Amino acid sequence: MKKHNKDVLRATLFALIAIFIMIGAAGLLFAEHKKKLQKEQQKNAAIEALEKVPTVTPTLAVTATPTPEPTATVTPTPVITRAPAFDANDYYGMWYSKDGLACLNIEELTLKSVSYSFSQASDSAGTKVSEASGTAKVAGNAAKISFTDSWGNNVSGNMTFDQGKLYLKLSTTQIADGAGMSPSVDEVLTREQNTAAAAPTPTASVSGDIADRDYIFPDSDSRYLTDADLEGYSSSELELAKNEIYARHGRKFVTPRIADYFNSKSWYKGTEDPETFDNNQGYIFNEYEVANISKIADTEEQRRSEGE
Repeated sequence: MKKHNKDVLRATLFALIAIFIMIGAAGLLFAEHKKKLQKEQQKNAAIEALEKVPTVTPTLAVTATPTPEPTATVTPTPVITRAPAFDANDYYGMWYSKDGLACLNIEELTLKSVSYSFSQASDSAGTKVSEASGTAKVAGNAAKISFTDSWGNNVSGNMTFDQGKLYLKLSTTQIADGAGMSPSVDEVLTREQNTAAAAPTPTASVSGDIADRDYIFPDSDSRYLTDADLEGYSSSELELAKNEIYARHGRKFVTPRIADYFNSKSWYKGTEDPETFDNNQGYIFNEYEVANISKIADTEEQRRSEGE
């Protein structure tokens, strides 16, 4: 009997458990179904709300009208006006050296060119005269000139036009064979001719004061000097003529008289120490210079022995 009751009780328990399980499963199914119904309702509500939204006409984008850029007013570039380097009217006509021996006639003159004629006498009596004429380019306030005079001498130099003053610098770069005189001017010219007697202008074959000349023998580096070339010069002047060949190559001098003489020449540039120069002179001089140094030195010694 007891066993029977236990079995009934166990069966009843299992049945209750099964009922509870079925009820739980049914509850879960119902909750899931309810959740789906809620989602479906939310979806339908959203669709219905969208359908009720009024259609909005899109606003057209406004195209900006570009603001025109102002056109700059061009300021004209000022033309720089330069004052003329000189007034040509101040220089026409005759000009004279202070000793009255040299004469320069300005025939035509512009800021680009000058036409001129030139003459220079060996003395106030006009015993020997060099004459020439030519045209040269003007740059700024100066003109570089060169010509061959009536003796065949090659002459070069420059004119400078400065506030109504005319500066003339001329030197004979090559003396012609047999030339009676050679032009040499280095001064500010004047409008007044000096007619008083003046000392003859020294030349390459005439003794005289050589301090105002650029060269004693301008071509001693390009031809052989002759006895006639050396005629009339003292031993002191020949010493300078010999050193002139050295000076052309930049040798410095320690003897005050010689140093002062060459330092006064515009062409001289003392760049070489005497000792260094003398040690290398075998590589410096050409054949004309070597021969002329020897000839001048021999004549210099002869003149000195004669007391000249």
